[in-house]
Amino acid sequence: MLVLLADLLFWRAELGMSAALFAAAIFAVVILDKAMCNWQRPAVLLTLAALPVFHHMQPLSFAFLTVGLVTALVWAHHPDAMRGTIARSTVRFLSRLPWEWVIRLNPVRPQAMAAEIGQLRGHLRNWGFPVGGGLVILTLLMEANPVLSSFLTPDLDLAEGVRRLVFWAGIALLVAPFLVPLPLEMDGPRRELVLPSLGLNSGSVIRALFVFNLLIAIQSVTDLSILLGGATLPPGMTLAEFAHRGAYPLLATAILAGAFALAARPFLGSYRLIRPLLLLWLGQNVILCAAAAIRLELYIESFSLTYLRLYALIWMALVAAGLGLIFWQVLRGRPNGWLLLRSVALGAAVLYACCFVNFAQIIAAQNLRKLDPDRTYLCALGPLAAGPILESGLGTIRDGSLFLGDCRMGLPRTGGWREWGFRTWAASRYVQRVATAESPR
Repeated sequence: MLVLLADLLFWRAELGMSAALFAAAIFAVVILDKAMCNWQRPAVLLTLAALPVFHHMQPLSFAFLTVGLVTALVWAHHPDAMRGTIARSTVRFLSRLPWEWVIRLNPVRPQAMAAEIGQLRGHLRNWGFPVGGGLVILTLLMEANPVLSSFLTPDLDLAEGVRRLVFWAGIALLVAPFLVPLPLEMDGPRRELVLPSLGLNSGSVIRALFVFNLLIAIQSVTDLSILLGGATLPPGMTLAEFAHRGAYPLLATAILAGAFALAARPFLGSYRLIRPLLLLWLGQNVILCAAAAIRLELYIESFSLTYLRLYALIWMALVAAGLGLIFWQVLRGRPNGWLLLRSVALGAAVLYACCFVNFAQIIAAQNLRKLDPDRTYLCALGPLAAGPILESGLGTIRDGSLFLGDCRMGLPRTGGWREWGFRTWAASRYVQRVATAESPR
């Protein structure tokens, strides 16, 4: 049933909402086959994991969908397990996925066949994923390479059928591991997460904190006097050069500050001054992140916004939030496991939120505010940035494409309901609305 559904959803179509529908079908088959009663909360989790795919299919969205499906299946199989146990079981299953192609054989076998069955199971584990994945890749290569297609299917009338059979076999092998009961990673003895000391001792830590705090204080005063106070720059240096020169080094300094704070944490009780100095160090580095973000924003205003610079701004905010978590950990005496769990949750939440943002459209809208935007880079942003470009008057639609000077870019469109995504649909509506408003009445 799942193979036939995959044929309906994926054959000769790009991935879109079809991936989320197929994940839901796998989940439904498992809970119906096992007659599971406690499936509601795992289903909600799978729905949340599938939302990024409905918004826009991209590697990050697909990763959330895959992890969400495995977690939901583990949760459905073991509804009474602790959340940490479910998370560890999910990670273990995903890490061992290429070797989890186990066809469950009846364990009650004659002793004479035990070795042969074990050997067969080993072959299935080792070759299931390579063969299944290879068949799917071979299907794509046969579609793109007519020489390979004609060699493997000499009778051209049978080529379509052979490709479809290969696709079915690959899907069957890829889906198989999700249909068997997913194992539960049992809890082991809880151990405090101990970080390497890096050769530090209490004397070196307190001296380093005095020196580091002094250096960061000088840096912060200098930055704030220039960025906010209007102080004079060195001769020959522009504000844009000043902003670009320090943004990324300041961010690297803040990351190293967090690493040093974690390494220095075991020595908090050695001297009374270590804790306040460490808290001051973390607070100053949060200010350092803010200064780096202001520098980068000034550089963007002087030049333009790119994917890298936008991602750097997000990363700066994430680093500042992580330093805030370390500040709270030191202040309240929380263990490193507490920090690790919340740091992972914070990073996952930021990535999840990014799945719903059309960065191409944001970058295009920002860069179009300039008098002479980089048209080559605007064109490279792709169809999802077509709306702001068309609205600015720089682009014109001809022959179903958007022309921006000498550059030609496609318009956002989906190939059917299987490839549908909210972001592409919204971008397409944006372009249609602008084109309608600008068309002569």
